[in-house]
Amino acid sequence: MNYILERRTALTRALKTHGVEAFLVTTAVNVTYLTGFTGEDTYFTTVKNGLLISDSRFEEQIKDECSDLDAHIRPHNRTTLEAAAEVLTKAGVKSVGVEGNRITLGELEQLKALAPKINFVPLNGVIEAQRVIKDPSEVQKIEDSVRVAERAFRMFVATLRETDTEKEMVDALENYIRRAGARGSSFPPIVAVGERGALPHAPPTNRPLGEGSKLLVDWGADLLYKSDLTRTLRSPFGTAPSRRNKMERVGYDFEEIYQVVLTAQNAALAMIRPGVKAKDVDAAARKAIATAKIHRAPEGNLADYFTHGLGHGIGLEVHEAPKIRANSEDVLESGMVVTIEPAIYIPGWGGVRIEDDVLVTHDGYRLLSTLPREISTFAVV
Repeated sequence: MNYILERRTALTRALKTHGVEAFLVTTAVNVTYLTGFTGEDTYFTTVKNGLLISDSRFEEQIKDECSDLDAHIRPHNRTTLEAAAEVLTKAGVKSVGVEGNRITLGELEQLKALAPKINFVPLNGVIEAQRVIKDPSEVQKIEDSVRVAERAFRMFVATLRETDTEKEMVDALENYIRRAGARGSSFPPIVAVGERGALPHAPPTNRPLGEGSKLLVDWGADLLYKSDLTRTLRSPFGTAPSRRNKMERVGYDFEEIYQVVLTAQNAALAMIRPGVKAKDVDAAARKAIATAKIHRAPEGNLADYFTHGLGHGIGLEVHEAPKIRANSEDVLESGMVVTIEPAIYIPGWGGVRIEDDVLVTHDGYRLLSTLPREISTFAVV
């Protein structure tokens, strides 16, 4: 099946409900979704059964990647926006939808000035609504991305040294991701030693691995489609906490907190199936954390230390719909791919996060990631 053609057909059907004759796509990721083109500085419009608007740098690439589509190659002295206005004007369309949540106000005003006879209608999330449900080819590409990320992680763990700093570990992990077959990282990896794991998006520092009793690693591979995983490890050089940090040295039990987070993830996974509200999946994880009993707990409710949403959709972008959080109005459907990433962050002690990529199936879910989630696997590396 030609899934890319099916996407364009679905978009054409959707446009009829919005009362526009054509659509202009200016966002690179949505152009890729609708055409398979992986370059930049290129637009797509639905006129003439689909047309790419680009320049000579990408002429041969378009022929290679989009052999079923025609292309308007602009001259070097015209912008892509000017070329798009020209194409739409010559096509004789009177109303054209644009990506209301993506196009800038300046670009929209310029389009109106360049093509004054056309009514440009901002439409929010039309293509993104299609992208929420992944077709089989997309699921396979995300799964391929997960496999590459997992290979990179195994290489990364096997080469850790006590003197490696967070910055050095981030650099090494990015290299392993490319060596494993990816175009690069889905996002700048997060590698946080010891108590710095309490920062959900900790920037890398010169803190060495040997100065912490645990290591939080958040990474993903970019194969056009993305993956997003997190594991929290015991130090591969023993379990002695940092001498520099009293809270980590005499604080909370890593195994207990890790088990609470794993229980929360399992509770969320058990909820996943079509028709379930995304906020109910988030609530299941929070309830598991809130009701957990551990020997030593921080002040307040343990769930207060889970400070972000449970997850998000993933695909051509790292963060897509649906949103898996307390205020989400999204409902799970078969074909969605989401992250499930419960966590506990305790300032001065550190954090534990477990994140996996999950496919919603017709009767439940399937984990796309295969790295072990149980603490026993990572207690000593």
